[in-house]
Amino acid sequence: MKIQVVSKYLALAEEGLVQKMDCPLCQGLLMPNQDLNDTIYLYCLSCQYKNTIGLKQYDRIERAVKFATARK
Repeated sequence: MKIQVVSKYLALAEEGLVQKMDCPLCQGLLMPNQDLNDTIYLYCLSCQYKNTIGLKQYDRIERAVKFATARK
């Protein structure tokens, strides 16, 4: 898994090319990060929300990025 793919997805979401992912608690902006174990997670800038990205979610994100960039 690559954090760059998640960052690209969030950028494409801001352009309206893929489904936007907002914080489920406060609808704030989610940002990607990676810990020392290379686990990618999303965190909210407005509240304490944090969610680790699993393989299934990452695969969906990666497919959406490939599809959106191919259409661009």
